[in-house]
Amino acid sequence: MNTIDHLNSHASVTETADISNSVSVAIESAALTDEFLTRETPLLKSKAAAMVAGIGAERGKAMKDDVDETDALRDSKLLALTQFLRAQATWNNATTSEAADTLLRIIKSHGSNITRASYEKESALLDSILVEFEKPIPAAALVTLNLTTLAGELKAAQTQFKALYQQSATLESGKAGVVSPSSIRKETIAVLNTIIDYLNVMYTVSPRGYIGLSNKIAELVNSLNSKIRTRLTIQKAEAQKTATETVK
Repeated sequence: MNTIDHLNSHASVTETADISNSVSVAIESAALTDEFLTRETPLLKSKAAAMVAGIGAERGKAMKDDVDETDALRDSKLLALTQFLRAQATWNNATTSEAADTLLRIIKSHGSNITRASYEKESALLDSILVEFEKPIPAAALVTLNLTTLAGELKAAQTQFKALYQQSATLESGKAGVVSPSSIRKETIAVLNTIIDYLNVMYTVSPRGYIGLSNKIAELVNSLNSKIRTRLTIQKAEAQKTATETVK
């Protein structure tokens, strides 16, 4: 059996709901006498059902496509800016290297996974970065590196995102009774990964009893992870292309 990998943290809401439901069904179909699975599977199944209900009701993200698209845009602008700065920082040119280091220090001081943070946290971090960029020394560094346009595009994307997110929240505020699927995505993944850890251990302890279920879930989860990695690779390539075009 291949080890069952943890579900990739970049799994979308729909992917998380689908895989959680599929894993729940597989465990139930296996009909194992297992206290842990008997306790955890209904929890996973209920979270998957809650996510599906939220997706079906379109609650919480009445403007989800626009919000997601603008979030991806600001992510790509930040990634392009960061990659350009890293390249300039390693270039043997005192003036540009110093300017790049100045701006990189600001970005790094706000954490290493800004684009993976929640919508709200990323917005707060980007607002702080953009405020720092407007101070005299960072502003001069942007001019030195000819990055004022890209920084302006990042600011515009951030402003657009915040406006759309606020509109979405306003439309959502009057709706009740359905859980926003994005709000329980991470905890659903955590429950799923706990079950995966357990099955990996139990296969080692009792392979004959768990091989069928473990193989099935490994096939489901590892296949989805492969699709997610492919998607992330494409997104990274597009971001690098954007960075290259900015340099030109």
